[in-house]
Amino acid sequence: MADVPFDMAGKVADEFIELLEATGVDLKAHSQTEGDALAMMQVLEIWRGRAAMPKDPRAVIRAALGFVDLAGKLLAVKGHSDFDQLRPHLMNLASGSVLQNRFAPVTDAVSNKMAELYIASLVMSFASNVVVDHPDRSKGDNPDVMFTFRGRPWAIAVKTLASKRNARSIYDNIKYGSDQIQVSDADFGLIVINLKNVLDHDALWPQLDGPIEEEMARNELNSQISEIVSSLSEIPESDWALAFGPDRKAEPPILFLAQGVSFVVRSTDGGRYLMPMKFFSTYLDAKKDSHGGVKLAHTLNDAMQSLI
Repeated sequence: MADVPFDMAGKVADEFIELLEATGVDLKAHSQTEGDALAMMQVLEIWRGRAAMPKDPRAVIRAALGFVDLAGKLLAVKGHSDFDQLRPHLMNLASGSVLQNRFAPVTDAVSNKMAELYIASLVMSFASNVVVDHPDRSKGDNPDVMFTFRGRPWAIAVKTLASKRNARSIYDNIKYGSDQIQVSDADFGLIVINLKNVLDHDALWPQLDGPIEEEMARNELNSQISEIVSSLSEIPESDWALAFGPDRKAEPPILFLAQGVSFVVRSTDGGRYLMPMKFFSTYLDAKKDSHGGVKLAHTLNDAMQSLI
């Protein structure tokens, strides 16, 4: 990505807080989300030379960049006709971790729901007839987001891994998502596996006294993703057929969501900058895109790269 536009980031953060207030969301004092918003303001003050950088800036910068990313995604779709579908998720913003670029403890029940909010905001940037499963009333038998894409009803099931698991556990999450899509009213669906809790985020930014090479940071994230995803080669084809067989609505590819932050130096000009990394890595790539699942995956990834 290009350099983080801090002035624009501050504007986005302010407008997002105004949007929350207009929506009736109260960021309670000392809530995680309020802390992340304050981190954004702290980073702005550091950038303007009015505050000192903390000895270990990684946590505050992750919070700041993650907050402004979510804020930008939601501001971009605030005029969508289905924006009210996001209101129940927004009402939970003060109750847990909302960011996708850092670990959240298993006790944080809100965290998984915020991944659904994030994916729903991406979907709203290009789709219509968006329906989001209620975060508090859900029985767990529906996909998280349903919508119309290229004239057909689609669904997305989002699963956030709680910790590093073996291939069978990851597959079980995938199969569960496929089952949710199967019983829905959608014609087709994709499964998103969120890796935020199984990534070593500090390894993406290991040096506190300076930047690392940009390629090194990207390679580290790709290596971590590959280690997790490649374990699925242990799953037999007969099991994959149960999730993605010809009579199933779930479509390949499986999307693995991975986000992180690093402080890097450019190989081209030696410039130093904060680099948000946001990827959808794929598994079981479709041999042909008969129904548009690959196109949908690319569209989601494109939507994720924009700030607003």
